Amino acid sequence: MATLQIPDELESLIELGMQHTGESRDVFLREAVRSRLEEIEDIALATERLKNPGKHISLDEIGRKYGLTD
Repeated sequence: MATLQIPDELESLIELGMQHTGESRDVFLREAVRSRLEEIEDIALATERLKNPGKHISLDEIGRKYGLTD
């Protein structure tokens, strides 16, 4: 269980988000944290792929490989 202090301006945005989604405070905050963690994971994966891009295949090569060319 985690405890955190939320500034008043963020509290207002949370309340607004809860009203729009119809979610309880716990669900809304849990999903917000989950979403942020997924973003961080995506950024880390993209950064790693930029460092080690691997083999590139052109669209023409894919078309030839799968018989999609005219």
